[in-house]
Amino acid sequence: MHSTVRSIFHVLNIICLLVLLLAFVFFVIAFWTKLPVKIIEPTLKKLRIDGINNRTVSDGVNSVLRTFTRPIILPLMAISFVFACIYLFGALIAFNRSSTLFLMYEVTLTVCIIVHIVMITMVLKHPENIEKMMEKLFARKFYLYRSMSSLDGASLFAAVVMIDLKCCGYLNPFDFDDDKTESNDEYDGHTYDDLLLPIPCCMMDKNFRLIDINCPNFHYMSENEQKHHNKGCKQLFGQKVFSIIAYIAYLSITLIVINIALVICVILVLKEIWIYL
Repeated sequence: MHSTVRSIFHVLNIICLLVLLLAFVFFVIAFWTKLPVKIIEPTLKKLRIDGINNRTVSDGVNSVLRTFTRPIILPLMAISFVFACIYLFGALIAFNRSSTLFLMYEVTLTVCIIVHIVMITMVLKHPENIEKMMEKLFARKFYLYRSMSSLDGASLFAAVVMIDLKCCGYLNPFDFDDDKTESNDEYDGHTYDDLLLPIPCCMMDKNFRLIDINCPNFHYMSENEQKHHNKGCKQLFGQKVFSIIAYIAYLSITLIVINIALVICVILVLKEIWIYL
């Protein structure tokens, strides 16, 4: 029974299987390798700090980034694996005469579609939940900031966030009014002693040079406030991460549409089987 519907069903399952397997492999690679650091590498490599291209530095930043990518990658890895198994099953039974196998496929895929829709709805309807989770993770790493020249992963990650999002501090610049932040730092050939403001808080041009090289030596409440960022990074970071997750969620709607098409194919195939009984 090689009807047109069965052929379409078979081809769709094969295509989806290949795509989901590739996605699964990508997520595995992203989880176990230094792929996460590629997210901020364009900024990281341009920072005017000696030793920034050292492999150890890259490993340290990657370790920090995995804190944020793990809660995203693991669910995607599991989802892609589950769907890949379903599509493999569908490809194998495409020309089978057993209605039981098709009913198993239909029920399983329908349940997955419903769960998928519920998950997307929860993510998009309550962005504050995702943002708060990421903000908490961000706080744990951000408050480990010492200096840019220290080259430790947490410091460089926080520096890149402040530079890219044009912000300063977790809540505001007052976060640096403690003894955890080093008072000395080096950047772009300049040595700064008795810092009053972390270098990443200062505004930079497109080549990552400080607009005012004396900015780090001015207090954030001084007349030099137009040369540095005043807004905290907490909300900006949460919103940035959510925008990425929302993009993935919207992209996955394509998968829902294809899955609905597959369910329709199964219904038509079942009609064929029952007609010939």
